[in-house]
Amino acid sequence: MPTAPHGIDEDARPPSVLARAGLAVARTLVGRRFTAGLAELRATLTQSADELHARQEARIRAIVTHAIRSVPFWREAARGLGMDAGDVRGREDLVRLPVVDKAVFRSRPLEQFLAEGVPEHRRIPYRTSGSTGDPFAFVLDRKAMPVVFASHLFFDSIYGLDPFDRSLRIQGPPAAEPPLPAGTPWRARVRAALTRRMQARYERTTMRRLSTLEASPERVRALLEGFRPEYLLGYTSTLAVLAESFLRAGWRPPRPLRAVITIAETLTVERRTALEAAFGAPLANRYGQREFKFWCAQSPPGDPTRFDVHPDLVVFETLRDDGRACDEDECGRVVLTNLHNEVMPFLRYDTGDLATRREARGAQRFPVMGRLDGRTQEILRLPNGVVLDATTVGHMLFVVRGHADAVRLYQVVQEEPDLLRLRLVPRAEHAEPSRTAALLARVRDDLAAIAGDGIRVLADAVTEIPLERSGKRPVLKAYRGVAPASHVR
Repeated sequence: MPTAPHGIDEDARPPSVLARAGLAVARTLVGRRFTAGLAELRATLTQSADELHARQEARIRAIVTHAIRSVPFWREAARGLGMDAGDVRGREDLVRLPVVDKAVFRSRPLEQFLAEGVPEHRRIPYRTSGSTGDPFAFVLDRKAMPVVFASHLFFDSIYGLDPFDRSLRIQGPPAAEPPLPAGTPWRARVRAALTRRMQARYERTTMRRLSTLEASPERVRALLEGFRPEYLLGYTSTLAVLAESFLRAGWRPPRPLRAVITIAETLTVERRTALEAAFGAPLANRYGQREFKFWCAQSPPGDPTRFDVHPDLVVFETLRDDGRACDEDECGRVVLTNLHNEVMPFLRYDTGDLATRREARGAQRFPVMGRLDGRTQEILRLPNGVVLDATTVGHMLFVVRGHADAVRLYQVVQEEPDLLRLRLVPRAEHAEPSRTAALLARVRDDLAAIAGDGIRVLADAVTEIPLERSGKRPVLKAYRGVAPASHVR
């Protein structure tokens, strides 16, 4: 039998009776794609490299053919290259298509990127949090949601976690789900309503959620002692700050955690050291894109510095600045193709991250992403005790408060311990002085509410936010006397 990818246990303990019952209910509610998708992902752990390659080639043919036939932007791009949908064979045709990023999507009306002939009720309007400084609105495919859930459970299972294990999750506050559009078939409405009810019941039973703004050491400690979760999941910088606090206090969780799952930001050596010392649990480091929704990759047990990228979910490339493919272990731009979003296909999407890539070979049959860079973000420690990270600030301002459609770029600079300056580049339609002034006031007030009492917030409209000498454009810039999150003390 072929071996599993290095570090991945194909014999992870089977789901409990309760978990199997829950999965059966989920299958009834959200369709066969849920359990079928999970079964397919699990099956890849024992398949050969040739089988995995054939599976991915088939998925590439399907999504690229669909995009060229149904999506105006990709149809135009293919025509310019002399490509025909009927001739698509696989990856060799995919990489002929242009690389796209947020700027490309913003350059045209959204409808240019949406598939024609797909029912409107399959569209789920969404937006990024803006943690990279440029919030972005897009559309997810409701049909792909079972694959999203399946990817979560698949990566949980790699660490021996059960779907009904308790968890404590520390993330940005959830945004309200948009209502279904008029004309949605009644069957889809019933299914959506039942799914929401079941999800709410499942989450009440299995998890507790805290916004990063609510995650004080006292509240997290109380939940770890009272709810006694099996694992902890959260933004890397937030968990590292909590770990520091627990280490200073000499406190340890009363029940050993089976995993600490870090997301959204780079797991630096300093953060890793603090988390391992505070929690004494295996670290699962996950990589995903809000634009994709599912997890694309996860570190194997024992090595949180690298990621196994699942070939059923994405096509993973690393590119040089001139667009040529990087050599193995050469750091380059991470470019991903989503193999499941038929409503708004993300083909050759430049994520804005930097990493190395290593091909699958031998026992390691999944591509490996290493040296992930571009997600280490500073945090702002305010004198009133509030700790702000870029992911939370972006989520609150652009997902919860909905400023993504008006703001092109932004940056928050901590000029004094109690003084924040917001630099904001409005979109063209908001560049008229009176509209800009009103936008500045709204975003400034929302940022002040996040920062809390005693913090002054000033706001300036600018035409551009220049890159630093490092080539990066940090979203948060801490006061010189405040330690950045990338160096946990």
